Amino acid sequence: FARMVREVITVQVGQCGNQVGSRFWDLALREHAAWSSGIAAYDEPMSTFFRHVDARSGAPLALGDGTVPISSLRARAVMVDTEEGVVSQVLRSPLAELFDRSQVLADVSGAGNNWAHGHEHYGPLHRDGLLERVRRAASHCDSLQAFSLLHSMGGGTGSGLGSYVLEALADEYPRTIRFATAVFPSESDDVVTSPYNTVLAAAELAEHATVAMPLQNAALAAMVDHAEGGATPHAASGGDGRGGGSGGRGG
Repeated sequence: FARMVREVITVQVGQCGNQVGSRFWDLALREHAAWSSGIAAYDEPMSTFFRHVDARSGAPLALGDGTVPISSLRARAVMVDTEEGVVSQVLRSPLAELFDRSQVLADVSGAGNNWAHGHEHYGPLHRDGLLERVRRAASHCDSLQAFSLLHSMGGGTGSGLGSYVLEALADEYPRTIRFATAVFPSESDDVVTSPYNTVLAAAELAEHATVAMPLQNAALAAMVDHAEGGATPHAASGGDGRGGGSGGRGG
């Protein structure tokens, strides 16, 4: 019998969330290409994170038997930020056509590295627009399994608006898994509000996330440096900026 497809909607919040998300989509495509049988086909594993659409009209295409050649893909994603910079970069990148512009929610002034500004101002301000984009993404799913939230814990947008998004998803979709990938700032973070943002966001994470995967920013940077043959993991422990920037800068 045919197995039911289980879809995951990724919600990328802030500078860090959108930079990490951009790398995720690139690697997902590379992994699928590496493990496929040489034919670029739309199959069940790919349908978890991507929609298949007609390249000319944008109309949705059925999964079929898993051997249908890919016409064009759209990420099951919602991109959120209080500044336009990183989102604009992603939409100008080679991956730009993966993202439906109607699934982007961006402001212009930023959250000022302040959890309260992200959570108490931008959250209520953009709640309706955010949830409308989530509903639109969910309408393209046959059996929505989970939301994957990508965000930082140190920046005002990632911590404040990110935790607000998590709470809104818990309210609107209480039976759907909420998997939060949270990037924590390193000890060398020079943003004075980072510790406070992190503590406030962690409380929301504990209450509203079904599963939380904490990532330490400097540790990620060290692994990248080590993989590239540069600095040793120990020597690179203070290096922020890889994989989404400092947990406290802009997102």
